[in-house]
Amino acid sequence: MSNNRNYRHNRNNRYNRNNRSRRNRYVPPPCGKRGSNLTVVPRHNESPERFIKRFMKKCKKLKILENYRERTDYYQKPSEIKRKKEIRRRRAIKKASQKE
Repeated sequence: MSNNRNYRHNRNNRYNRNNRSRRNRYVPPPCGKRGSNLTVVPRHNESPERFIKRFMKKCKKLKILENYRERTDYYQKPSEIKRKKEIRRRRAIKKASQKE
Protein backbone atom coordinates (compact mmCIF):
# COMPACT_ATOMS: atom_id res chain seq x y z
CA MET A 1 0.00 0.00 0.00
CA SER A 2 2.71 2.49 0.98
CA ASN A 3 4.56 1.96 -2.28
CA ASN A 4 1.50 2.96 -4.29
CA ARG A 5 1.08 6.12 -2.22
CA ASN A 6 4.73 7.13 -2.82
CA TYR A 7 4.32 6.54 -6.52
CA ARG A 8 1.34 8.90 -6.64
CA HIS A 9 3.22 11.48 -4.60
CA ASN A 10 6.21 11.43 -6.97
CA ARG A 11 3.96 11.55 -10.00
CA ASN A 12 2.32 14.73 -8.68
CA ASN A 13 5.73 16.29 -8.08
CA ARG A 14 6.62 15.64 -11.70
CA TYR A 15 3.68 17.75 -12.85
CA ASN A 16 4.54 20.56 -10.44
CA ARG A 17 8.11 20.63 -11.73
CA ASN A 18 6.86 21.42 -15.25
CA ASN A 19 4.70 24.27 -13.94
CA ARG A 20 7.69 25.73 -12.13
CA SER A 21 9.56 26.40 -15.37
CA ARG A 22 6.53 28.20 -16.83
CA ARG A 23 6.29 30.56 -13.87
CA ASN A 24 6.98 34.21 -14.69
CA ARG A 25 10.36 35.29 -13.41
CA TYR A 26 11.50 38.77 -12.50
CA VAL A 27 13.29 40.49 -15.39
CA PRO A 28 15.16 43.68 -14.49
CA PRO A 29 14.11 46.75 -16.50
CA PRO A 30 16.50 48.10 -19.15
CA CYS A 31 18.77 50.80 -17.77
CA GLY A 32 19.64 53.79 -19.93
CA LYS A 33 21.36 53.74 -23.29
CA ARG A 34 24.20 51.51 -22.17
CA GLY A 35 23.36 48.16 -20.62
CA SER A 36 25.00 47.29 -17.36
CA ASN A 37 27.17 44.20 -16.95
CA LEU A 38 25.75 43.82 -13.47
CA THR A 39 22.29 42.40 -12.93
CA VAL A 40 21.17 41.08 -9.57
CA VAL A 41 17.79 39.39 -9.35
CA PRO A 42 16.25 38.83 -5.90
CA ARG A 43 16.01 35.16 -4.98
CA HIS A 44 12.94 33.52 -3.48
CA ASN A 45 12.54 34.50 0.21
CA GLU A 46 15.82 36.47 0.21
CA SER A 47 16.15 39.25 2.75
CA PRO A 48 16.95 42.78 1.49
CA GLU A 49 20.18 42.83 3.52
CA ARG A 50 21.41 39.65 1.86
CA PHE A 51 20.39 40.97 -1.55
CA ILE A 52 22.34 44.21 -1.03
CA LYS A 53 25.34 42.24 0.21
CA ARG A 54 25.31 40.13 -2.98
CA PHE A 55 25.03 43.28 -5.08
CA MET A 56 28.01 44.92 -3.32
CA LYS A 57 30.10 41.76 -3.78
CA LYS A 58 29.43 41.77 -7.51
CA CYS A 59 30.27 45.48 -7.70
CA LYS A 60 33.63 44.83 -6.05
CA LYS A 61 34.33 41.85 -8.29
CA LEU A 62 33.61 43.84 -11.47
CA LYS A 63 35.46 46.88 -10.02
CA ILE A 64 32.62 49.22 -10.97
CA LEU A 65 33.25 51.78 -8.24
CA GLU A 66 37.02 51.65 -8.73
CA ASN A 67 36.69 52.29 -12.48
CA TYR A 68 34.30 55.17 -11.85
CA ARG A 69 36.71 56.80 -9.44
CA GLU A 70 39.58 56.41 -11.90
CA ARG A 71 37.57 58.11 -14.63
CA THR A 72 36.31 60.97 -12.49
CA ASP A 73 39.54 61.80 -10.61
CA TYR A 74 41.13 64.97 -11.89
CA TYR A 75 44.80 64.10 -11.85
CA GLN A 76 47.01 61.08 -11.27
CA LYS A 77 50.72 61.39 -10.85
CA PRO A 78 52.74 59.55 -13.53
CA SER A 79 54.39 57.45 -10.82
CA GLU A 80 50.96 56.37 -9.58
CA ILE A 81 49.91 55.36 -13.10
CA LYS A 82 53.12 53.32 -13.53
CA ARG A 83 52.65 51.63 -10.17
CA LYS A 84 49.06 50.60 -10.97
CA LYS A 85 50.11 49.34 -14.41
CA GLU A 86 52.85 47.23 -12.81
CA ILE A 87 50.42 45.77 -10.27
CA ARG A 88 47.98 44.86 -13.07
CA ARG A 89 50.81 43.23 -15.05
CA ARG A 90 51.91 41.14 -12.04
CA ARG A 91 48.34 39.99 -11.38
CA ALA A 92 47.92 38.94 -15.01
CA ILE A 93 51.19 36.95 -14.90
CA LYS A 94 50.18 35.31 -11.62
CA LYS A 95 46.73 34.41 -12.98
CA ALA A 96 48.21 32.97 -16.18
CA SER A 97 50.69 30.85 -14.22
CA GLN A 98 47.91 29.49 -11.97
CA LYS A 99 45.90 28.29 -14.99
CA GLU A 100 48.81 26.18 -16.22
